[in-house]
Amino acid sequence: MKKIDFKLGIIVALLFFVAILWRILMEKNQEIKNLNTDIEQLSDALEKDLVTKPSKATLKKPENYQGDIALIIDDFGYRNDEISDGFLAFKVPMTFAVIPGHRYSSLMGELSEKFGFEVIIHMPMESHAITEGEESFILRENLSEIEIKNRVNKAFEQIPQAVGMNNHQGSKATESRWLMRILGTNLRQKSKYFVDSRTTKETLAEETMLLLNVPTASRKVFIDNSDSPIDINRQIDQLVTFSKKQGSVLGIGHVKKNTLTVLQKRIPELQEEGFKFVFTSTLLH
Repeated sequence: MKKIDFKLGIIVALLFFVAILWRILMEKNQEIKNLNTDIEQLSDALEKDLVTKPSKATLKKPENYQGDIALIIDDFGYRNDEISDGFLAFKVPMTFAVIPGHRYSSLMGELSEKFGFEVIIHMPMESHAITEGEESFILRENLSEIEIKNRVNKAFEQIPQAVGMNNHQGSKATESRWLMRILGTNLRQKSKYFVDSRTTKETLAEETMLLLNVPTASRKVFIDNSDSPIDINRQIDQLVTFSKKQGSVLGIGHVKKNTLTVLQKRIPELQEEGFKFVFTSTLLH
């Protein structure tokens, strides 16, 4: 009888212990669920805060309006880090040029559109200098017309969000009226625009696009040919001068740390001064 009572006592004790353990596990499970909910809510809040789709207010001219500034930021696709995240966090209209053929090309096209930026293809083109990379995308003068079209088509397949294109390098390619005619005809068929980055004084790109009735524009200022913050600020000052004189200006920069740091400071200042940031597509002719 004593043995039975002892065994019963052990069983009761074990059941009591299991009940306590089960309660602890349930509480921990609820804590984890609550934590996951908090993380999801925080993620949604951050995403809503980062999304930069222009509101009606950003599209209106400020009362102290000075002029329009369109910025293209080249070379998205090489990186997915705090630098690219910094550009995606801007609250003003900008155009992001994604270079095809790289690890993050498709992702950057998706993210740029998601966060409200205008997306174009930064198309590799033949240069007078020896270059490396993007070999299967480079538009060369010695390629057949079919191969040029195939490479352009492949770029748009990889970055379907793109509404236009500008040239990556291309000092030789943009001097070729034949190549620019083939490219322009293709872009017109796709209802896309072209921006001449003007990597050579002898460029025929913008001129050819106009002849083919392809919406086009050309770069006025490179803001970061030099990586020095002093030089970047000086180039931005040039943008400001052109915007005041001409009413609008198109500048090109790159996904680089110092460019990001300078723009984070200058953009709010320029907005306060009355300059309006716009998508490149608003400056086409």
